[in-house]
Amino acid sequence: MKTVNLQIDGKKIFAEEGTTILEAARQNGIDIPTLCYHPRLAPLGHCRVCIVDVQGFEKPITSCDNPVTEGMVVETSTPEIQEMRDQILILSLATHPYQDCLTCERTGSCELQEKAYNFKVDLPEQLEREVPAEKNEDNSYIVRDEEKCILCGRCVLVCRTGPGCFVYEMVGNGVNTRVVPSKNGKEVSMEEAGCNFCGQCVDVCPVAAITEKKRFAAGREWELSRVPGICVECSLGCSLERQASGNNLIKVSVPQEGEKVSWICQKGKFGVQKPGEEYLEQPLKLNGNSYSEISYDEAVKKAAKSLQEIKDKAGADALAVYASGKISNEESYLLQKLAREVLGTANVDLGVEKAWGQAYKGMNEITGPDVYGPTPATMQDAEALLVIGSSLEESHPVAAFAVQQAGRFNDAVIVRINTEEDQKGSWNEIQVDSKPGAETALFKAITAAVKGDDPSNPAKEAGVSVEEVQKVAEQLAKMNSCTVVAPAFFADADSEKVEALLAMAQAGGQLAYGRSDLLLLSRYSNATGIIQLGGSSSYGPGLTALNGKSGLSSAELAAAAGADKIKAALVFGSGLVGAKPDGLDFLVVSCLNRDEVPDQSDLVFPAQLPEEKTGTFINSSGQACINAAALSPREGAPQDWKLICDLAEAFGEKWPYVSLDDVRAEMHGVAAE
Repeated sequence: MKTVNLQIDGKKIFAEEGTTILEAARQNGIDIPTLCYHPRLAPLGHCRVCIVDVQGFEKPITSCDNPVTEGMVVETSTPEIQEMRDQILILSLATHPYQDCLTCERTGSCELQEKAYNFKVDLPEQLEREVPAEKNEDNSYIVRDEEKCILCGRCVLVCRTGPGCFVYEMVGNGVNTRVVPSKNGKEVSMEEAGCNFCGQCVDVCPVAAITEKKRFAAGREWELSRVPGICVECSLGCSLERQASGNNLIKVSVPQEGEKVSWICQKGKFGVQKPGEEYLEQPLKLNGNSYSEISYDEAVKKAAKSLQEIKDKAGADALAVYASGKISNEESYLLQKLAREVLGTANVDLGVEKAWGQAYKGMNEITGPDVYGPTPATMQDAEALLVIGSSLEESHPVAAFAVQQAGRFNDAVIVRINTEEDQKGSWNEIQVDSKPGAETALFKAITAAVKGDDPSNPAKEAGVSVEEVQKVAEQLAKMNSCTVVAPAFFADADSEKVEALLAMAQAGGQLAYGRSDLLLLSRYSNATGIIQLGGSSSYGPGLTALNGKSGLSSAELAAAAGADKIKAALVFGSGLVGAKPDGLDFLVVSCLNRDEVPDQSDLVFPAQLPEEKTGTFINSSGQACINAAALSPREGAPQDWKLICDLAEAFGEKWPYVSLDDVRAEMHGVAAE
């Protein structure tokens, strides 16, 4: 990258070609104020607070969207520039209800308030505006206060470049300009406008024009505790920050530091914020057709006694330990250890689809260890993207955002293979659908075409034309291409289909030693961490082979119970839907609320909320991320990792773990062997 020389406020600096004046200044400790600019968005240049004088230009220019040039001389704060900034802020304040500052949720963190304070501007008289005085609360998540909107344009831009929903539109003129949800030129509700309530507009709003519904009167911004976390709603594992007041979760947002595409979706921002009264507070035991509370110590003893009795009677293979994926690495390690070493069973599945595990293992054998697929950031810069499997927007919204961004803003070719999504006419898309159950043949046809072989026979078997196959092969072979595999693919995939997928990616150059452009998405949130720590029925810790001693997966529980192969199960999370399977004599579960509890469960432990949990999770990029507890555990609800240890102790084991650090030290040692 070429470097240019320039001067800002008399300071000689260097910057990469293409860097904006604003970025170059901030990289060198020179502050230029901004209002509409946001580091995760393309420059807008709306507010003009960032104007600077550049030698050779008759008028000041915006620094956020003008690049540096060789020999450029910039002045950032001349008296004339300061006067112009004051006038810009005065106009913004004249249309903003600053009299509400004392009771506004954003007091102390409002960007307009901060600029007014720093510039010492006089408060102007308020201009009358024809905007609604009442707050709009037509949905369950977001409140809009149009009186406070300063027309920065951030919400409009983030909605279009992030989720690609085009919800907001600016209407009207002058001081009566408004930002409203719109569809076909008509003002509508946010839901009618196509909002998926990802909350990105809330996170970028510089004032309190758009806020979380639960934010009202919940504490000042500077009073909120902030802890790092990871979203456990899908296997991408997006980084987030939880903010709490006392022991109440107030808001979830993206960390201030991070990639420009480091967003979260509705599941991450709003999905975990449920009324506290829904959650279980004490262990429960089944009495006939109803439940009664039981003490924690008594529940642990009852669970161990019942499991031991069934083990003595039917053998260790009659026991199973399952989970629904939303467990930390430490909990995964302890649960599989409890199953294999204490209970003596191989029936362990903590959140790994069998086909996904085979694909993950096969990918590692090709690339070598510690090599992972593309991130949302690299996906949006791809020339071509293959999307395999349906419902990516539902299962992994942030990955779907990245695909949309690549198509809209990078002119990438989007190839959808056996998906149900409608084609977007504004994109360069290719839709290829094989016959039901013929994906293996389709992958083999594409592989043959990439290698220059004749794809006719497998193409015919797949029910697609050779021309379609050649189009896909052309995109796959591009230097900057990647493949995204949705969880729907793994639901019914067998070993042959998985091998054909990996062979196709390898032929196209997406898989090679030290490199992977293949993103395997599981329906379980911490699938990568779980499989590495031995939480799979097919592999032990460190992806070690079980030498023919594989156990039964959670998907096989009902059939195994009906066939008298499994008589008792310990289940963490909401992975078991419906009622206790017929043939199962004893079922102990750990659940968040009564809705998650399978009917006729014999014993129920209250599970931890993600915001109460401390532990590490591994995201789809292979990074081990800390999830710190934002809230104290509910009274009566044990920490999940301690519950596992207490169960082991009830079986007579003497595990030496005083803290999670002790668990991590042991599990890292095992993984390294």
